[in-house]
Amino acid sequence: MSEANSHLDWHLRFLDGVGSEVRQGAAIRKAIGFEPDAIVLGGIDAVRHKDVLKFAQSLGIIVIGWHATELAGGNDDIGLYMNITTDPLDVAEIAALLAIVNSEGKANALIFTDSNYKIATIKSDTMANTIKRCEDCELLEVNDLPLDKVSDLMPKTMESLWDKYDRKITHILAINDLYIDYAIPSLESNRKQRNHVPSNISAGDGSKAAYRRINNGDFQLATVPEPLYLQGWQIIDELNRAFNSLEPSGYSAPVHLVTPDNVDALVSQQASGIYDPQNGYREAYLKIWKPK
Repeated sequence: MSEANSHLDWHLRFLDGVGSEVRQGAAIRKAIGFEPDAIVLGGIDAVRHKDVLKFAQSLGIIVIGWHATELAGGNDDIGLYMNITTDPLDVAEIAALLAIVNSEGKANALIFTDSNYKIATIKSDTMANTIKRCEDCELLEVNDLPLDKVSDLMPKTMESLWDKYDRKITHILAINDLYIDYAIPSLESNRKQRNHVPSNISAGDGSKAAYRRINNGDFQLATVPEPLYLQGWQIIDELNRAFNSLEPSGYSAPVHLVTPDNVDALVSQQASGIYDPQNGYREAYLKIWKPK
């Protein structure tokens, strides 16, 4: 957003909800107090805050979401002009299908999710159903670990899962790279003790750490990244549409799977380490915002 906003004369201010529903609500109310033209929700569940968002809407404040609801598009019932995300169904399905293909149709999968977020539940349900449709695959279990507590809960959770399933685990599917980040010590220990490391796939995020793991062939097979720069520019474009009384675009960026076959471009190019589609979107948006 900051990059896109640098081309416009708009004032941008950031507030941190600290991953807590209570603090997120407080941040939204504080934002309303600034009497802004718009509020952007970054990874905040809009449904859980619909009352305060409807209040913002009643004041004429435009509300845009990024991962604020499960699908791309607007929702007037909760005061949301537009939510921006890749399609979580497609993201989750491609992650689970990779596990099936990688295991030659014999995946024994664990899934990690966070039920505090509807989009995460949709992803984990889709991954689970995709694995279940594979005749010789097995869904071992779905683990619900809050993202803001993963660092504390992951070590003991992984230890329990090794004791329960041992070498039976072939694949770990997670709704975010963060789960794999905090599973690394346990994965390293398990490799030493049992000479076994499951293939790990993230259905979302696309962190620099994940790209390094994929590139090194160590502890992660793939991730499905969000095109963060593109989505930041799209947020600004949706705001521009709203300020001009136009309908939202409804656009959702296509899903992109990062594997050892294509990760090199992300870890070696001018190396921002961020998946950024080279499709000329910046120039296209600038032509809309600042026609010559």
